[in-house]
Amino acid sequence: DHVPTNNKNHPPKEEEEEEEVMKMKMRGGACDSDATMFIKLLPNVILQSILLYFVLLAPTTSSNFPLQDFYPIKNLPFIQYVSIFVVIFASSLVSSAVDGTLSAASKQVLDPNVVPGETGWYDSLNRPKWEPPGFVFPIMWLIVSKPTQFIAVSRMMRLFSTQKKEGGRWNAAMLVYCIHLSLGDLWNKVFFGYQCPGRGVVVIMAFWGVLIASAGLFWRLEKEAGLFLIPTICWVGIASALNWFIYLNN
Repeated sequence: DHVPTNNKNHPPKEEEEEEEVMKMKMRGGACDSDATMFIKLLPNVILQSILLYFVLLAPTTSSNFPLQDFYPIKNLPFIQYVSIFVVIFASSLVSSAVDGTLSAASKQVLDPNVVPGETGWYDSLNRPKWEPPGFVFPIMWLIVSKPTQFIAVSRMMRLFSTQKKEGGRWNAAMLVYCIHLSLGDLWNKVFFGYQCPGRGVVVIMAFWGVLIASAGLFWRLEKEAGLFLIPTICWVGIASALNWFIYLNN
């Protein structure tokens, strides 16, 4: 005998897909009202910033075995270049060590074609027509932003070894810079990992503001070091505008 099915209990596939898309969009809105997220994540940001700072500072106590001085990177011992590389290119791995998880930033570097978090969430959002293509993001971060930061920090590290009288101002500049890196990793986690555009706006604006402050502190000690942070400031500005658009239009 044929047992009839109840169509009311089995909505059409199109309706199920639309309902799933709406749930994914609503997920960010629900997240936006959850302020306890920052209370949980703030200690991680503080600890990560301190760890990054000491990774930069540790080689300054070692013996100086200089390499050839070539513009625009100042002459530093090899171990110092290694510490700078770790801080700039692998800060998200430090974040992973702090919270015990592979951060969204790490996943994006390992596989830039995959958006972290819930599958289909980002594609379901209303996004501006001026949004850069997906392949542009890893190019900008890994080929433009990170290398120019490497140059800026290298010049700052050389400045510390030659002008220790500026140690207090140098310490402040580098600590603020490390805080900006931690906030950048936090934004990846909040926006892509937790899929919270509203909270992401708060984080990325703090991220951008601290980055600008870092560039200003660099500029006061060495103008060229501050200038080399401008590409990152511009790129984070575009990301901030994109985050704002997504928050206001979803």
